[in-house]
Amino acid sequence: MSEFFTALSGNIFYVVSMWFLALFPIIIAALAVNSSRQYRLDRRRLRTEDLEPHLSDLFVARERWPVVSVVIPARNEEKHIANVLRSVLELRWPQLEVIVINDGSTDGTAAELAAFVDVQGLSVITHDEAHGKSESLNEAFAAATSDIVLILDADARPAKNVLNRMVPHFLKNPDVVAVTGNPRVVNVRTLWTKLQAIEFSSTISTLRRGQSAWGRVNTFSGIMTVFQRYAVINHGGFSPTQPTEDIELTWRFHRMGHRVIYEPAAQVGMVVPESFGAWWQQRLRWSRGLVRVVQAHGYPIIRKWEWHVLPIVLEAFLSILWCHILILATIGWIITYYAGLPEIGNSMVLGRWGTMTVGVALVQILWGMYLDAHHDKSISKLWWLAPIYPLFYWWFSAFVVVVTTIPTLLTKPKLSTWNKVRQPSVTTARQAQSA
Repeated sequence: MSEFFTALSGNIFYVVSMWFLALFPIIIAALAVNSSRQYRLDRRRLRTEDLEPHLSDLFVARERWPVVSVVIPARNEEKHIANVLRSVLELRWPQLEVIVINDGSTDGTAAELAAFVDVQGLSVITHDEAHGKSESLNEAFAAATSDIVLILDADARPAKNVLNRMVPHFLKNPDVVAVTGNPRVVNVRTLWTKLQAIEFSSTISTLRRGQSAWGRVNTFSGIMTVFQRYAVINHGGFSPTQPTEDIELTWRFHRMGHRVIYEPAAQVGMVVPESFGAWWQQRLRWSRGLVRVVQAHGYPIIRKWEWHVLPIVLEAFLSILWCHILILATIGWIITYYAGLPEIGNSMVLGRWGTMTVGVALVQILWGMYLDAHHDKSISKLWWLAPIYPLFYWWFSAFVVVVTTIPTLLTKPKLSTWNKVRQPSVTTARQAQSA
């Protein structure tokens, strides 16, 4: 066995894999930081980072779309549905049409909705049996009367000014069909939720800023996004066979020549899993969804040489590959270390670059905190946890990808029903604040 590992350590594929393992996160972090920096500079130049969108644009947007349809799909959301409806009714827009889809709830969701029966402009579509989130969204889009539709998860807490921030983008950018908001974790009370709060600032928020700088966000956020209604309907709506319908529709939009952009000042509070088990179930679905999207769109994009979408495919594929190499390298190092064999995995390449990899990751985390601190001052208080994220959280996230990739590829897509992890009720959590 010693000869095997010795030969493996000198194999060209092994050496290239170790270099890729070390360099990929450094390159991605460098691109994210630099692109998000450019994004911030552009917003400051246009004076849209600190202020509301230019008032002239906002006034025109309100005149053009005086009514915005708000769609909330819900199943077994008795703990959250009343709170999200109260938040929606406080949104700053001339007129709102609110459509709630009670998709076969078996708890007290219907009773909670009954308290809002007299609210003008609010309607409830009730299903006796669950049809799934995608089908519920498609039905609500068909019923909506406005050309602008805002979707919200039933446990979302949108800031009052989110429509002011997002809707004017459709005036300035005719090719934009969706504007996604900035999710902020509201139940930051355990180590696990704090790490997720860091994740949404360092990874998701920073990457989306960077992706917006070159015009291609890899996914809108299902918890809160505003759409041009025609684009969703004309392109087939939300796919009922995709575990992550938000990623799949984003890629479809991009392939059709449209754009999805990010508005960091549009804050929305969200409740994240507090236990490892709940987090694990959520990430299994996210990972299966990403693999399904790459499976469905990756080859057609490459075959047709749809160059404007190639960076999204490349990033997704390399991210999945990196996760597999990380786990294999870790297992290889553990085996050889405890067996007293020539160590692999933790090779000279990783020994030389490992510290730099973690260091660059810390730069990205702190930079993301700095960017989001303008809108969410509480994120800066978590800086002391930044080293734990790349040293600890990465491995669990990568392991989820590894255990789902092959089983997903070997099975056929099937109808995706509700598989949302039940979240705890948050009655005293901080709300996402208006910018």
